[in-house]
Amino acid sequence: MKKVAVTVKERDSFGSPESRRMRREGWIPGVLYGGAGSETMALSVEAKALKQAMGRERGNVILDLTFEGKNKAHPAILKEYQNDPISGSLLHVDFIEVRMDQPIDSTVRIELVGTAQGVKDGGILDHGLRELHIRCLPTDMPGHVDVDVSALNIGDSLRVSEVTAPKDVEILDDPEVHVAGVMAPKLVVEEEVVEELEEGAEAVEGEAAAEGEGKPAEGGAEEKSEG
Repeated sequence: MKKVAVTVKERDSFGSPESRRMRREGWIPGVLYGGAGSETMALSVEAKALKQAMGRERGNVILDLTFEGKNKAHPAILKEYQNDPISGSLLHVDFIEVRMDQPIDSTVRIELVGTAQGVKDGGILDHGLRELHIRCLPTDMPGHVDVDVSALNIGDSLRVSEVTAPKDVEILDDPEVHVAGVMAPKLVVEEEVVEELEEGAEAVEGEAAAEGEGKPAEGGAEEKSEG
């Protein structure tokens, strides 16, 4: 896990108007939650600086948060964040201070590597689980976990129990959860369904025609009696 220094500001004014003002100026309101016995501190962090520090890793970066005018750094991870549903920009962030000698729980993204044999044969790759819940020391936190799918054939699937965890990392997810698999081509399935429907329709039409051949024409009996 990489470690990046980020300077933050103490925040002593609150409320929606103040938060909107900070965002207009390029800052994001947030909170730093400390460990046992540590105080919770309201802060603001520059959006651009946080984005550069996090990259694509989100919760898998140790941020050395240093408040302006102070020398003490607070090693922390980004625990929760709130995005604007329209623009996608960050609205609020929650950091949690960590100890480098104690395990922490976090999530890491799953990256599928290789080309499944089933895909080469025309199948469709299904990527079910996108993130793993893991536990490890902050210094052992991986940026992502690679899962090799190259051996999967059509109809095969891969579960959490088959994922190889990085060294000194514990996977917390249910071992039976589906991670990835290869499905039969959708077009083939649709063609089979159409063929079955057509065969069923032809059978019904044949039965109706057979029944019609054994019945007198409508009005035949009445015409005979009138004559």
